[in-house]
Amino acid sequence: MMIQTTKSTILGLGLFFNLLLIGCSQKAFDITEDAYKPIDLKEINGELSGSDPEEMTLALFGTKEPVEGNFSQDVKVLKKEGFKQTVMFTQLNLPDDSVQGIRYQLQFEFDQSIGKWSLTQAGRQQSCRRGNSTTDWTTEQCP
Repeated sequence: MMIQTTKSTILGLGLFFNLLLIGCSQKAFDITEDAYKPIDLKEINGELSGSDPEEMTLALFGTKEPVEGNFSQDVKVLKKEGFKQTVMFTQLNLPDDSVQGIRYQLQFEFDQSIGKWSLTQAGRQQSCRRGNSTTDWTTEQCP
């Protein structure tokens, strides 16, 4: 009985660590800066400073009009460190025959002198509908 319980415990721990490694792999979620194509902030239309990074993200990159199909957009704060925030903005099921989704990684810093958050860096990735890796995010143009 003791050997069977020990084997079950070891098997359970092995399964847990395998799932943990799969869930935390870079392939599943890569937020390194070089994984995103940089966006020139001068080319962004809209106010680059404001009171809330999540609201600013939606105002700058969000879709305001209704979109056909299963379109969705989501804002998620990835990291908060003092006066800095990293935000991920994802749009999925775009009405585009080559691009399935777009996601942005945005860096904000709080400027105490004006009492507002400012967008300091932005990067973009996309997921393609066609090609060899339709489940991956890339900076390459979709076919």
